Amino acid sequence: MRNLLTAFALFALAGCANRPAYEEPLPRDTYQKVNVASYAGAATDPGAPAATARGTRYESGAVSSAAADWARWPAGTRFRVLATGEFFEVDDFTDDIVGTNTIRLYKPSLARMPNPSAHYVTIEIVEWGSPRESASLLRAQRSSTAKKILAELLARYPERR
Repeated sequence: MRNLLTAFALFALAGCANRPAYEEPLPRDTYQKVNVASYAGAATDPGAPAATARGTRYESGAVSSAAADWARWPAGTRFRVLATGEFFEVDDFTDDIVGTNTIRLYKPSLARMPNPSAHYVTIEIVEWGSPRESASLLRAQRSSTAKKILAELLARYPERR
């Protein structure tokens, strides 16, 4: 019995080690300093979904796809990375950025990622997305990630219940 309890405790601690620490949300300002990291291949990887959480295709061009915690940057939020001038729209989320001030920028291939590692940049919010649309899309999903984001979104925007 003691071995079983020890194994359970180690398993629980190992699960916590992979989770990023919760960060207080940034104020909803036009300019924000955020942690960004690039991600690639989601649209071409056979094991990955071909569509974002909004049900759209991953985009790379004049306005590219981005993944973020929708409780902080609701679906549809458009922003510009000041250092590069690139425009992005939040259309996806991933488990590893929930509860953090991190945004993942979509690039179609590893070769097009100038700095794939996480680093801080200043972004300019061009248009805030819709908490109402985000809540609706999150309610339709069954994942624990969507449920976590929805809980924080409803706490942050109580008028969207």
